[in-house]
Formats: sequence, C-alpha cells, structure tokens
Amino acid sequence: MRSTRVDAVAILGASFSLRVVLGLLAKGVQMLTGRPYPQQFFDTEGEARAWLLAQRDALRLRAGSSA
Repeated sequence: MRSTRVDAVAILGASFSLRVVLGLLAKGVQMLTGRPYPQQFFDTEGEARAWLLAQRDALRLRAGSSA
C-alpha cells in the first residue's frame, strides 16, 4: 500500500462541531508526524480553490529555494 502526502486541506461547508473535531484531528496528526498540517474551512468552493492554489504555489517556492 502506498502512502499519500497531504500538504494542505480545504474543507467546504462544515458545521461548527465538525470544524472542532477536524481541528483536533489535524493537531493530532501534526503532533504525531512533526509536519505542519495546513487546513482551512471555507463557505464557497471558489475561496477554497484559491487558497489551495496559494498553498501549492508556496510549496513550490519552498521546494525551489531549498534545491
């Protein structure tokens, strides 16, 4: 089984209770892996896609500057 790297997660239209649970889960993953786990909640798909594109661009810049 292959593992998949998750660099950012955009969550669309979550209730308050789901936001709390997912936030706690993300903190746990971050504590166990030692890697940042960027996540953000959005009301619209357009906002979520824009944030994901910005996260991708930032990741590419960091990868390019470390090479």
